Formats: sequence, C-alpha cells, structure tokens
Amino acid sequence: MLHFREHTWLPRAGANVFSAHILTQHRTPADVFWNLNLRYTAGGSIWRRVPTYTRPQLWLTLACLRCPGSSWRDLTQLDFWSDADHEMPWHKRGGGFLDVDYYPLGLRQLREHSFVGDHVWRVTGRDGAWFTVELACLPDGRSFAQQLGLLPELVTADGATERVEPDAEFWKKNSELYLVENVPFGLVTVNVPRNAANPETYALARARQLTGVGEPEHLDIREFKNADKPAEAQFCDYYAELHFHGFYED
Repeated sequence: MLHFREHTWLPRAGANVFSAHILTQHRTPADVFWNLNLRYTAGGSIWRRVPTYTRPQLWLTLACLRCPGSSWRDLTQLDFWSDADHEMPWHKRGGGFLDVDYYPLGLRQLREHSFVGDHVWRVTGRDGAWFTVELACLPDGRSFAQQLGLLPELVTADGATERVEPDAEFWKKNSELYLVENVPFGLVTVNVPRNAANPETYALARARQLTGVGEPEHLDIREFKNADKPAEAQFCDYYAELHFHGFYED
C-alpha cells in the first residue's frame, strides 16, 4: 500500500527486495551493506491500456543499511520510527540513506529526484522471508519532531503523559508519501577476488558467514566489465549474485 499524490500504485513484482552487498574487505556482519529497493507503477482502470514504461513510476531506495545482527532474519530489528534520537544522522545509526525518484511521465521522461524532506521508517514484522516495512516522508523540510509535537497526549494511570501513536490516517493526511509494504529478502551480491580457486564456493561461504543464508536458489558469477577502462578490468573482482526466495531480476 502506497499513498503518494493522486495515483493508485502497484508494486513491481521482483523489483521490491531487501539485498546485501559483501565487499572483499568486509570481515564481520556489521560491515555488510544492506539495501531496500521499492519500485511502483501507476495502476487502475485509467492506465489499463497504457504501456507500463510510459506510466508514472516511483522508485525508492534505502541504501547502506546496517543489519543489527548476524543473520538476514535480524532485519526485523530495524526501527527508525521514534523521534527519540532524531537529531543523530540515521546513516550513523544504520538507517541508511533514502533516495526517491519520481517519473511523472514514465521512465523515458524527466524525473523529480529526492523531493522529500524528513522521513521515518521501520520493519514491523516478518513472515518467513517477507518483512513488513512502514515508511513515511514529510515535504518542505518539516521535521517529524515538530510534527509529532502537535499530536495529543494521554495521561496514564500513574499521572504520566505519553504521546498518542499516529495511525495510518495521520500519515496519509500529513505526509508527502506513506507506505506499508511486504518485501522479501532475496539477493546477496559478493565481490569475489579474481584469484579465488572456486568463485562459487568462495561466494557461498562468505554469504553464509556474514548474512546467515542457506542454499541459494540461483547463483550467478558475473565478470566485471568497464568499456571505458578495459586495461583495469583484469584486476577487478568477479561479482557473485545469490538469489533467494523466488527473487530473480536480469
């Protein structure tokens, strides 16, 4: 479920995923870079006979997340919803960087890039390999600390006060963008040294050690290629892509 401007939005199957990237210098699970990718296409009856690539598109990426545990299952602990530590930059707390691209006329047209101001997000639960993600963005540089300060407070039995938890209707009304989406964990990319005796064995061992995965459904070794610098390509790593839980994207 995504609320953004006037459109009804459909998630793009296979494009919405939690993924991990393991570099050769990574030594512990805390070093691994995690990403959350969310892709949406405008849907509904008015777009039924319009090619997908010409419809409005919305792409969101939370990049460089830090998983708080040693397994992909520990993504459930990602919670950057409270305003208690709001003054500390989220990338320093493992919350990553939010990048938003809106294509109002489809992917072949100009885009609006990172239009949002402040944002909060969290993982609210897990069902097998699927994680429920909630994310809200405020426009115009308004901070959530200020916005939440406008909410009413309840008096508890012991006389203390606590702020009411905003519901979905609050976020729909006050946010530039609000979503609740079920997203699978599906991809681990491992940088493999060129001198590795068996790139597949190396990649699987690294992925198991640093992300706690089991046997992948698909493993693909890709050669680094850079047409602009062919002389340097021979010194670069291979890239191993390990796909899980039905995720595969060319």
